[in-house]
Amino acid sequence: MDYKLVAYQEKYFKKLYEIKKDNFKWYVEKIYGWDEEKQIEFQKKFIEEHSKNIQVIKVKDEVIGMISSYIDENNENIVELIYIDKKYQGKGIGTNLLKEQLKRDKENKRNTILQVFKENSAKHLYEKLGFKTYEETDTHYKMRKKYEIDEVI
Repeated sequence: MDYKLVAYQEKYFKKLYEIKKDNFKWYVEKIYGWDEEKQIEFQKKFIEEHSKNIQVIKVKDEVIGMISSYIDENNENIVELIYIDKKYQGKGIGTNLLKEQLKRDKENKRNTILQVFKENSAKHLYEKLGFKTYEETDTHYKMRKKYEIDEVI
């Protein structure tokens, strides 16, 4: 499925929040409890602090998700957040996004790091792409894909 990445704009906030809520509410509710006002504030703060790292995923003119990542002080790429509208999941978009990111990270000789809720089935996708769990919290797996010279992505 064809998609494009565009820079974040304020007009995308509401749609991105609704997609995020649809994807993560049950995890958050189960672990922390859901407070709508706090979640909206959390999203606003995240975007304020990370807007330059956010790429909005669009299919045609429809916003279907986002990916946010940055290079840390250890020259590792941290994928902070990635989510896609449920009606577009399973179509290879997330896999392609991550494969492209891994390709860029390999070209730049850097590892890629992300974390996933323990109950999120996306963990299996990350493992298929070569991510390995290096740390575990009560709620998340922290995963790293190490840069390897001879690997084909």
